[in-house]
Amino acid sequence: MDPPRYVFAALPADEHGKAFHVLVSVFSAADTRRRQTYCKGACGHAWHNLPPR
Repeated sequence: MDPPRYVFAALPADEHGKAFHVLVSVFSAADTRRRQTYCKGACGHAWHNLPPR
C-alpha cells in the first residue's frame, strides 16, 4: 500500500488546491493541539510566533 503522499500526486490537477487546503487544516489542528499540550508556557518554536497576515 502506497503512503498517502503518493495519492495526492495522482489527483486530477483541479483537486490539488483542495487537497492542499485539507493538509493545511490538518497541520493547523495538529499545531493547535501541540501548543495546548507540549508548548504550554514558554515556547521557543518560531512558528508559534509568526506575525499576523
